[in-house]
Amino acid sequence: MKLSILLACIFCLASTVPVNAKWQRIPASQDRPLPVGGRGMLSEATIHASSGIGKVDLLLSSDPADSASLPAGNSQAVITFKKPTVVNRSSFVNDGIEGRAVVSGSVDQKNWAALDEKIFSSSDREVSFTFAGMQMKFLKLEFMLSKAGTIRTFLMYGNERDKDYTVRQTVGDPKKAYPVNFSGVGGTRIVFASHKPANGLDEASSYNKFAFPESDERYRTLIYDLGQLRVLNSFGSVHSPRPVRFEVFTFVKLPQKEDWRGRLTFNPDDFGQKSPVASGEDTRGLGYLKIKPSKPIGARFVALRWEPDFNPPGFSTTSTNISGPSQVPASMFAAAGVPPGGGGGNAGGGGNGGGGGDGGGGGGGDGGGGVTSTPDAGGPGSGAPIGGGADGLNGSAPAGTSAAGGGVSNGNGGTVPGTGGGATGGTTGGDGGGTTGGDGGGSTGGGMQGGAFGGVINGSTTGGIAGSGTGNSPP
Repeated sequence: MKLSILLACIFCLASTVPVNAKWQRIPASQDRPLPVGGRGMLSEATIHASSGIGKVDLLLSSDPADSASLPAGNSQAVITFKKPTVVNRSSFVNDGIEGRAVVSGSVDQKNWAALDEKIFSSSDREVSFTFAGMQMKFLKLEFMLSKAGTIRTFLMYGNERDKDYTVRQTVGDPKKAYPVNFSGVGGTRIVFASHKPANGLDEASSYNKFAFPESDERYRTLIYDLGQLRVLNSFGSVHSPRPVRFEVFTFVKLPQKEDWRGRLTFNPDDFGQKSPVASGEDTRGLGYLKIKPSKPIGARFVALRWEPDFNPPGFSTTSTNISGPSQVPASMFAAAGVPPGGGGGNAGGGGNGGGGGDGGGGGGGDGGGGVTSTPDAGGPGSGAPIGGGADGLNGSAPAGTSAAGGGVSNGNGGTVPGTGGGATGGTTGGDGGGTTGGDGGGSTGGGMQGGAFGGVINGSTTGGIAGSGTGNSPP
């Protein structure tokens, strides 16, 4: 009798000990659909005409804080693509409108084919359209509403695939930069998700929309592998309209371990060893949030973590934003058209890394087409000429701090005349950046991920990441 009581007590105590199970890595898909119409894509979309919609240009924005306003009654927008494009599904996030919406397509803006129609209430958070794929030059979105409100994150999908594009991030004068959302382009994959989404891992990870089920656990988490090192300066999400706290953690290398079956795992306790690079709170339950770190961050892995105010109702994310600056012109190219890395005038270059413009540093090792650097700008992979900052002055480019620094650790331009990003200036071989006057970004081996960046990102003394950088670091 006493033994049975003792065993029962031991069982009860063991069951009260909190255990954080390690997460299993999501199998990486070789390909995933891309939203059509993105800036720099072959299918780049613009607003051709509209009626009754306020801030209509924001209809195509990936910024979670941007929304277009719709009145009660009839309104519409006509979207045009740079070239005829196949579209087979679309969606938008609903902030209070109620009524009916119709999606139509046309090749000449004269003959329209109605593709799908939806009737919805103001409580329907996401409105989705699915139809047989149609090649079109124009897409029309019509609203007949009984209740006014706003919509955001209008997305279209078709035949555009991740494998067809590569994204090269060029960083120079921040005044000339525009944001690129790396949560959906550039080879990004979702590698860990907690909890398992109710809409299935394949669907959720393909379209970056996660319906987390009811749970008493504190957090909902997504971890992204951006495929290579990126410079990031903004994070956000469009989510369930509930009060929620939002945190962002970044890693150059994710602390993954193999389990006894040889599968990669992540221990969520590792978050306790780091501080978030950015955090914020949607106190009013608006359903969207945008936050910025105190300085630009260099990272390959990004963890987004939501803490809803109350449990256990389900919590969904319909869009995420992991943004970094890139220079105009657009830096997304069809994969077949990416050069292996030619250098500009007076650029170092070498091997298969890319050279920059005048005074520019190239990309990394034999891995690929390096960063196209802005002439005379002190960005990663550029190595500024005398002066260090943009246009040869001591000023504004977000990289090239001092001879020992470089990178974007302070978010400032060059401060020591005559030096660029990185003390050693790189080499002329296949591994480094430019060699002009010792101002090239990156030492031997500099240029993370085979040419993504030839210069410094986090202010190392030799121009690479953590002192040197690598050509292709493991995931």
